[in-house]
Amino acid sequence: MSPHHYGWLMQNAPSPCSVFLSRLLPIERWALLVVLGMTLARLVVAGSTLLSADEAYYWQWTHPLHLSYYDHPAMVAYWIWTSTHLLGETALGVRLPAVLSSLAVSALLWDCARIAFRSRVVGAQAALWLNCTILFGSAGIVITPDAPLLLAWSLVLWALVRLIVGGQARYIYIAGLGLGLGAISKYTMLLIMPGIVATFLLFPALRPWWRRGHTWAAALLALVCTTPLLLWNFQNNFASFSKQLNHAFASEVAHPGANLVQFLASQVGLLTPLIFAFCLWGMIWALWNGGRAKHPEWFLLGTTSLPILLFFIKHTQSGVVQANWSGPVYIAGVITGVGGWQSLSNRSRRLNWAFTAAPALGLAMTLLVYFQAVTVALPIPVKIDALKRLGGWDELAAAVHQEQLAHPGTFLFTQKHEPTGVVTFYLPDHQVVFLNGGYIRPPYYTAADVAALRGRDGIFITRDKDDGAADLAQYFAKVTPLRKVRLHWGRQFSDAYNLYLAEGYRGGNFVQGDGQPGAFDAGIAKP
Repeated sequence: MSPHHYGWLMQNAPSPCSVFLSRLLPIERWALLVVLGMTLARLVVAGSTLLSADEAYYWQWTHPLHLSYYDHPAMVAYWIWTSTHLLGETALGVRLPAVLSSLAVSALLWDCARIAFRSRVVGAQAALWLNCTILFGSAGIVITPDAPLLLAWSLVLWALVRLIVGGQARYIYIAGLGLGLGAISKYTMLLIMPGIVATFLLFPALRPWWRRGHTWAAALLALVCTTPLLLWNFQNNFASFSKQLNHAFASEVAHPGANLVQFLASQVGLLTPLIFAFCLWGMIWALWNGGRAKHPEWFLLGTTSLPILLFFIKHTQSGVVQANWSGPVYIAGVITGVGGWQSLSNRSRRLNWAFTAAPALGLAMTLLVYFQAVTVALPIPVKIDALKRLGGWDELAAAVHQEQLAHPGTFLFTQKHEPTGVVTFYLPDHQVVFLNGGYIRPPYYTAADVAALRGRDGIFITRDKDDGAADLAQYFAKVTPLRKVRLHWGRQFSDAYNLYLAEGYRGGNFVQGDGQPGAFDAGIAKP
């Protein structure tokens, strides 16, 4: 071959990207386009909107890092710490791990669905559907413990489906790693265990795994991963475990019917209506057909979705259940909804129009939410616009900063955690906001910091609807109103905070010690 002919071949050879795309099915190309397009959209939204109160609160946990925290395990703080050290303390720097983890979850779910149903079409459709839900679209931007939880949950399901189908022992170690990392992400990870245990007990082909050393070595790996969580609770009188147990088994609540309706409505809205309907049907289908047709991988997907959803429905009778708590349920729910439907005979698919319309409707609704988050252009009343939690925090921080300049040397404090992180994040010097009352000292300041407050003046930040200034008289020599700060979402008034000057702190208002109950700085034990 002449050099000229070789050069011509090299110039006209197809690129690796074009070769890869040519091997994909049409639905796989569409799914890839949607996944990558939605990832790009999440990057835009993440970098152009203010942090929510919860996000900034978790950002505070990184100053400094701890083994674990009273509210949740520490994985979200580890992620934020790493990202902000790479990109700086910006909104995108805080949220980037959520965006990247959504891409990883999509890949794991894609392959999990493909393996479970032996279908490239099901794999691509499942990834497409997941990215067309508002719930996943939000989790891929807003950085909370749900982001690492969804990744760990997806990793466990992917590894166990591959283990069941292929029988290779290495996947049980990946599952163990996922369980351990999930446990230090959010306590919800424990809810996946009953479904796993049931699957490996009920199917004879899987029972030998209980006798194999690989299983117990993987369990040990999971336990080792939880060391930071266990050690922190041991050092702090098991405060976090106690909080979660009391929350999970609360027995008295007002308006249980309203809680149930609110929770179910939130699931329909955040999953989008058609996708929610197919997910619910798919969970039931997987449980029934997984057992009857001896498909343990389907049964696993069913037991790690429907029973957990029923648990949260039951929990509405003892407390308010936040819409995002059930998020992991829909990892398996989307797979079974798509895979179950594609497993039906053509004659049985009388609602094919709905199956086709489900991701289109979901994608349109999710993109509409993204558009509103960035532009606030839709005329939605602020009372029903959940995105309002992204607005106004810079206004509050600016007002606080002005009062700091007018009253040099003052410290900042509030009675609820919501403004602590966002005010600190948007202040020029990231000054700490102390939290009065409570059971345990927040992790972002020390006992010595609390002790140093005696005799100083402070600026009290309190929500207008929950104004707590009247409770400060016993702790300060004088409390004087400064101003009311009106927060806005777009052009609409969304909330209001009051600022007070509290002079001559006497002590007794802040938790100084560790553990639960914590000792206050005046030496008075929490009653």
